[in-house]
Amino acid sequence: MSSTTAQSLSRATTATFEELALLFPETELSPEQAAAPLDVGVSVEFRGPLTGRLVVRASQTILPAIAANMLGEEESKQLPLQRDALGEIGNVICGHVLPLIAGADKIFNLAAPVIHESGVLPQRDRDRPAAVVQVGVEDGRAEAVLYIFAGAAAGTASAA
Repeated sequence: MSSTTAQSLSRATTATFEELALLFPETELSPEQAAAPLDVGVSVEFRGPLTGRLVVRASQTILPAIAANMLGEEESKQLPLQRDALGEIGNVICGHVLPLIAGADKIFNLAAPVIHESGVLPQRDRDRPAAVVQVGVEDGRAEAVLYIFAGAAAGTASAA
């Protein structure tokens, strides 16, 4: 994993949580945050000069705060809105990290986010992350994983 790619993913993840969800992620996880399960996930496939997938997994406990802050509400108890908010977090992180690693002039096509309720995503033998970032968020945590598919032709999406 390239340290530049990891730094770019860290920067994109932190900025997205701060600017979009109005939460302040911590790079040093507390014991409570480190023990929090990653029990919901979202994946965003992308293609362009690079082809791959961004995965964001999170503790379900932080979803109400993410959704409420993004919607400007006091509290969001609606599960579909919470899942949509996590999907948007994944979309925005992906949209921020790709120009950082490929260049600001590059154009990418992003697929719609796909929610994975259990936080467990399909794993393929060739899937080795290019970068992984974990942050503590409130009493839970979030993890962003960037996959870049080697040998995939630009312009063709890999199957999820």
